[in-house]
Amino acid sequence: MGKKRKKTYSIRKWLNGPKSPSTGSVSAYSGPDPWGAKEPYAYLEVADCHSKVRLHKAKIDTPKDFVRKLRKLAAAITDFADHLEGGK
Repeated sequence: MGKKRKKTYSIRKWLNGPKSPSTGSVSAYSGPDPWGAKEPYAYLEVADCHSKVRLHKAKIDTPKDFVRKLRKLAAAITDFADHLEGGK
């Protein structure tokens, strides 16, 4: 059997240590649209002191399309971290 998905997912995490003055964070949400649309709303947001990037499920995206975007982003971040560590 497949995993049963919760109706709403919401997370906010600091990316820096507790003593850091920087404001790096990541937040993600999937659930009912706060503006009342019938389609569920989903986004992933990464922020730092100066800017934000938000990847969201567009109205033309299927849920699988959005997951595909997230997986590609995760792979690119992992590849870059590996490069910085002297790996790949």
